[in-house]
Amino acid sequence: MMEKMCHPIAVNLYDSMAEPMPKFTDHEGALLDSALKNPQQSYYPTFTRKAAVLYYGLIKNHPFKNGNKRTATASLLVFLFINNFWLGVPDNEFERDIDDYLVNLAQKVARSEGSSGRDKFLAEIETWLSEHIVVAKK
Repeated sequence: MMEKMCHPIAVNLYDSMAEPMPKFTDHEGALLDSALKNPQQSYYPTFTRKAAVLYYGLIKNHPFKNGNKRTATASLLVFLFINNFWLGVPDNEFERDIDDYLVNLAQKVARSEGSSGRDKFLAEIETWLSEHIVVAKK
């Protein structure tokens, strides 16, 4: 799914001349595999925690030479979609606020040192998702 959906979506949405997305084949297999398998553990019992772990892991594991934050964002959206959820926009927010939040959060996660802030970020992501995910319309 990563190769056929998430990465192509990231390339289509976020590729730019200034920050080109690498080819999917140009990645560290073990780091990508770890980020994708981590949410499957029973240690993460809720859907929102699994989504948060996926997003965080793809950013921090840094499996691609470039585009990890963009791939993590696209993967989060695909993960929501295939599980019949989507991001809803509360009345007091705009769609742009959601985009800005995800960009800013991805940058904060990427800049964080080691795993010291991991639990804080996972809790923040999980709380935000809990407030914004809705059942997808068919």
